[in-house]
Amino acid sequence: MIGKKVAEKILDKKELEFYKWEGTLSQLLQNVRTTLNQVASSWSREEKDHCLEETEKSFAYSGDLLRQIFT
Repeated sequence: MIGKKVAEKILDKKELEFYKWEGTLSQLLQNVRTTLNQVASSWSREEKDHCLEETEKSFAYSGDLLRQIFT
């Protein structure tokens, strides 16, 4: 969504290569989930909790960024 809005505003609606991928979105998301679970499988509870805290922050920041783009 961020890339699309940036492209609309400053790139004459050109799609960036970064946002192009092959395959279905649902399969790609499943692959990411599987990989993340494998990476985190050896983490301590403290490390997992820290990651969750940082993930929450990243969603808040991306929401702020989207609001800036939309206004």
